[in-house]
Amino acid sequence: MSEQRILYAGLERLSELTGLDYDVLKTEVLIEERIVDALVSIGAGRQKSLFNVEVRHELRSSQLPAILHALDLVNGYAPLIISQYIPKPLKQELKEQRINYLEVAGNASINTGDLFVYINDQAVTETRLPAEGKLWNPTGLKFIFAILQFPGLINEPYRRIASHAGIALGTVGALITELENEGYLKSAGAGSARPFKFLEQRDRLLQKWCELFSTNLRPKLLKGTYRFIDQANYQNWRSIEQKDFLWGGENAGALLTDYLSPERFTIYTELSVSKLMKELKLVPDRDGKIEILEQFWENEYEPAEIVRTVPFLLAYAELITSFDSRCQETAERIKVRYLDK
Repeated sequence: MSEQRILYAGLERLSELTGLDYDVLKTEVLIEERIVDALVSIGAGRQKSLFNVEVRHELRSSQLPAILHALDLVNGYAPLIISQYIPKPLKQELKEQRINYLEVAGNASINTGDLFVYINDQAVTETRLPAEGKLWNPTGLKFIFAILQFPGLINEPYRRIASHAGIALGTVGALITELENEGYLKSAGAGSARPFKFLEQRDRLLQKWCELFSTNLRPKLLKGTYRFIDQANYQNWRSIEQKDFLWGGENAGALLTDYLSPERFTIYTELSVSKLMKELKLVPDRDGKIEILEQFWENEYEPAEIVRTVPFLLAYAELITSFDSRCQETAERIKVRYLDK
């Protein structure tokens, strides 16, 4: 679907669901040396709100800082992102951050003061979903995580790959084929005694993994949110004895770079929640700052033995997909220091 079709399809669907009128005032407008996708008005009768629109086929969290900076350049027009598809966790984050969005299916969160729209019950049909194969479902993401950590693993027997990635043996062959078909895996040494495979476009693969981990795998790992009974633990978290868990997210960023003071606490564990709650003196809290997630990798990954954080790649992924600029800066430091070696 072209950007023009996405623009009009989204606006038309919004009109169908709400009865609001819309006008596309201009498209592809040059403002301060940047092309603005569209300027539109939305409202009823004489009460209209003006929007500066960014159109996307699929919205990713890492794209948002640049998008929002560009949209803010247009005075008098509220920013609005119209996308063919927006991952569910990202829609929730956009709503909480009061960033206006409209999905082609009709799901929307728009709040300008004069206009308020919130729609969250429209099914995203298969034609609107991005074309993602099995490589990007939870099993595929675990597979990619393993080979990004240990590129040589791709030349090991399938049973070894499956064990290391924590996936079924029967899925490995298809995932390798798909990785090759998408241009991320190449072969060398054909006809020799020891042909081998190697990763191609590693950085591109890494960035795509980070984005899709946050939307396709991470929500399935989340066990709940909690709070410390002892409030002092929020300040003294570094001294908490770690026997059965690893720090992720902002905590990992703080431990790996000394650049961040965590506001949200992320814990990965193989332990049952009830045992970890008892060990760390936690209580469930829907608005709690502590989230517990299921650990999905083997503990032989560095830096488990060093600073007790999740692997560098996972720490980077959680921070780079955050809306917080300091978290993103911390992620870049992790990438330069640990991932770009």
